Amino acid sequence: MKKNSKKKILSSSLSDLVTKFSQQNIIAEIEKRYQNAPAKLLSISSIDDCAYISRVKLPEETQDYFASRLKEKGFYNPLVVRTKEDGRYEIILGRKRFFGAKRAGILSLPCTFAEVEDEEMLLMLLADTRDQREANVIEMALVCQALQKEFGYNQQTLADLSHQSRCQISNISRVLKLPDELLEAICLGKMSYGHGRALACLDKESAASLGRRVLEENLSVRETERLAQTLRGQSTKKKPYAVETKGTRLILTFDSEEEMLAFQKSHKI
Repeated sequence: MKKNSKKKILSSSLSDLVTKFSQQNIIAEIEKRYQNAPAKLLSISSIDDCAYISRVKLPEETQDYFASRLKEKGFYNPLVVRTKEDGRYEIILGRKRFFGAKRAGILSLPCTFAEVEDEEMLLMLLADTRDQREANVIEMALVCQALQKEFGYNQQTLADLSHQSRCQISNISRVLKLPDELLEAICLGKMSYGHGRALACLDKESAASLGRRVLEENLSVRETERLAQTLRGQSTKKKPYAVETKGTRLILTFDSEEEMLAFQKSHKI
């Protein structure tokens, strides 16, 4: 995208942005603004998937669901797109509706335009994945990765923006190290994020091998964690973490550092 001087939807101040994300449903605000903007019918063939998250495949049942809804009720909200340098358009919000429309054989879609640059678009996508319960964790991981690599966001800032802990952001990002076949399995709902997080501690070859076994034998997350630990030559015993209080030192046992941090936060230690 070319640089432009148009007013942004989001605040240019990062501290203001964090506050805004923390206190408001920013996607509702964005959608309200664009719903009130004039919509234009665009040929579906002129619209491209969002480049940052095009690796995230949608399950067949999700596409079928949106296709049937669009056939029955039509478009209740326009897609939000931006203009590309080659004159085509790129989806920002409404990706599931876009693929549902394709599945339904719909030839043109109502769209509103957001002339935003990459950083702001990524922040809109981050809010979208945060505020949608069914959002794909791989989508969030890709968005966070792009904000880190291209715009210098650190994990704590991403945690604040997405209402998660820094440890959760780290775990989500780590899943992207998995082989493509496993990332696809997570996207399609054949494997959970918990499985992916357990497999992410392995090298790609070992992860791929164990991942195929998970799919073939329908292993639970706990079973996957134990097998992954065995492959790494680790004991399956829980790792002790020290939690100190005033004048007392307790040794408590947690499954993970994330669990320990949650305990400390809830008990204000």
